[in-house]
Amino acid sequence: MTSAPRPSMTRSVIAALLPVGACLLQWLCWPVIAPLVWFLFYPVVFLSPWLGGFTAGLAATGLATALVWWFFMAPVHVLAKPASGAYLNAAMFMAMGCLFAWFHQRLRHADLRAAAAELSARDELLDRTSRLAMVGGWSFDVDTMEGSWTAEVARIHDLDPSAPVNVKAGLGYYHEEDRPVIAEAVRRSIAEARPYDLELRLVSAAGVDKWVRTIGHPVLRDGRVVEVHGALQDITERKRMELAMGDSEAHFRSLFEQAGVGVVEIDAATGAFLRVNGKFCEILGYPEAELLAMSFQAVTHPEERDRDSAQIRRMARGELPEYSVEKRYVRKDGGIVWAALTVRPLNRAAGLPGRNVSIVADITARKQAEAEIQELNATLERRVAERTAELQAVNRELETFAYAASHDLRAPLQAIGGFSQALMDDCGKVLEANGRSHLDHIIRASSRMAGLIDGLLTLSRAARCEMQQAPVDLSALAEIVLAELAHGDPEREVRIQVEPGIRVQGDPRLLEAAMANLLGNAWKYTSKTPAASIAVAAALADGMRTVRITDNGCGFDMKYAGKLFQPFQRLHRQDEYPGIGIGLATVQRIVQRHGGELAAASAPGQGATFSMTLPGAA
Repeated sequence: MTSAPRPSMTRSVIAALLPVGACLLQWLCWPVIAPLVWFLFYPVVFLSPWLGGFTAGLAATGLATALVWWFFMAPVHVLAKPASGAYLNAAMFMAMGCLFAWFHQRLRHADLRAAAAELSARDELLDRTSRLAMVGGWSFDVDTMEGSWTAEVARIHDLDPSAPVNVKAGLGYYHEEDRPVIAEAVRRSIAEARPYDLELRLVSAAGVDKWVRTIGHPVLRDGRVVEVHGALQDITERKRMELAMGDSEAHFRSLFEQAGVGVVEIDAATGAFLRVNGKFCEILGYPEAELLAMSFQAVTHPEERDRDSAQIRRMARGELPEYSVEKRYVRKDGGIVWAALTVRPLNRAAGLPGRNVSIVADITARKQAEAEIQELNATLERRVAERTAELQAVNRELETFAYAASHDLRAPLQAIGGFSQALMDDCGKVLEANGRSHLDHIIRASSRMAGLIDGLLTLSRAARCEMQQAPVDLSALAEIVLAELAHGDPEREVRIQVEPGIRVQGDPRLLEAAMANLLGNAWKYTSKTPAASIAVAAALADGMRTVRITDNGCGFDMKYAGKLFQPFQRLHRQDEYPGIGIGLATVQRIVQRHGGELAAASAPGQGATFSMTLPGAA
C-alpha cells in the first residue's frame, strides 16, 4: 500500500496545539458564547488532521477534550463531573475527533493511490506505443555532451536502458561509412541550429546491423543552442525491402512471396493490380483472385484517392523517384486499415509497360496507439483544467471564510472593548484600583485580538491576492515610509541613509507592505538606541537585486532566527517592544511570491540586517 507523506514536524506541532488557541479565544469570548462548551473546538479537531496528519489530529482531540473538561464543563476545574451527560458529551466529541482524523488519513491515501495508478498506466501506454512504433526519443546537453534516451532507443542499440549516455559513445555505434555523415549533422545542428532527418546504418552493441531513422532538432535559448532533442526509429525492415527491390527478378520474386508486409505490383497507367502477395490479401481481407480484378483506387479510402493518383502521375513523369505516405485502405468487410505505403517504379525501360511496386505495412496498431495517446493527453489537460478551477474555487472560498470569520470576530471584540472603555470612562472613579486594572486588561486584550485578526487577514492576502507586475522604485518607497514614521514620532532623531535608484520588478502594493514592515521594525527596535541609524542599500547579481535594510538597534540572538518568520513568534517581550508577530511572516510570503528569499543577520546589541532578493527591473 502506498503510504501518505508525513506532514512536517512544525505543521504537526501547530496542528496538535490548535486547541490551545481555541481555548484562549473561547475564554475571551465565553460571556458571548456560553454555555456552548464545544463551540470552537469542533472546527479545531476537524482542521488539525488536515493540517498535521492523523497523529496530530488524535493529539488535538485529546488536548481539546481535556481543556473543555477543565475550563468550560461545569463545574469547572473539577475532574469528576456530577452529571453523566458530561461524560457522554466528551465521549462523543472524542469519537468525532478520531473520525475526522481517520477520514483525512483515508483521503490522503486515496489521492496517492489514484495518482500512482494513473502515472503507471500512462507509462505503460507510452512504453507499449514506443515498442509498437519502434521509435524512441533522446536528448543531450551541448555543453557537457551528456544526455539521456528512452528504453526503446536503448533496445535499438541492444543496450541496458540504464547505461550512461553521451554523444561520443552514441556516434560510435553508427556504421563507419555513415559516421562522418551523422557527426557533421550533429555539428551543424549545434553550430548552425539546423535540424536533420537521416536514414543511416547502425551496428548495435550485440553486433547486429540495423537501419535507423535519426531526427535531431536543436533547442535554442537566448539565441544559443543549449540542447538537441530527437527521435530514433528502427527502420531496418523497411530499408531491407527497399534495397531488395533493386536486386534481380528472382530475388524480387522470392522477396515478394516471403515478405512480412504487403507487396503489390500495379499497372502505372490504370492502377490495376497485376500481382499481390499473401500479406497484402491478409491486410485487406480479400482473396487474391478478387484483388487481381480490382485497382488500387477501389480499395483506397475515398478521401485519399485523388492524392494517390496525383503522386502516381508525378512519378510517371519522372518528377519523383518514389514516394512514401501513410494512408487508409478499405477492407472487404468495410473496416478501415492504416498502412505505411512506399511506391517505386519497377521498370522505366523504353517500350515496356509501366509498372509500380508498392510495399504496404499495416500500421493500424500504431495509429490506434497514437490516438490513445492523444485522447490521454486531452483527458489529462482536461483534468488539469478542472483541478485548477477547483483550486481557484477553494482559494475564493478561503478568502470568503477569512473575511466572514474576521467580521464575525470583530463584532464581539468591538463590543467587549467599547463597553469596557465606556465602563472605565463612566465608572472608573468609583471602581477600586483592582477593578480598574481588570478593565484595563480587558481593553488591551481586545485591542490586541483585533490586531491579530488584522494581521491574519494581511498574511492571507499576501499569500493569495493577484499579483500585478510592474517596475517599482524601492528607494522612493523607503523615503515615503521613513518620512511617515518620523512624522509619527517627531521627537526621535534617526540618521537615515537610502541608496537612490533601487528598482525591482514586482507588485507595487505587496512590495510597499514589505518595505513598511521591515522599516517599521527597524524604527521600533532602534527606539532605545542613542544615535539610531537606518540604512537601505542594494546589490545586483544575475538579474536579481538583493535589498538590505540595516539598523543599529537591539538586535537578537541568531539561534532564535528560526522563529522570526513564523506567525505570532516574537523574540522580545510585549512590554519592551509591542507587536503581534505577523509582520516578518507577511514579508517572507511576499518575497517568496516574487521568487526571492528573505534572510536575517544579527547579534544582541549590534543591530540587525534583513536582506530580500527580488527580480531586478529592466
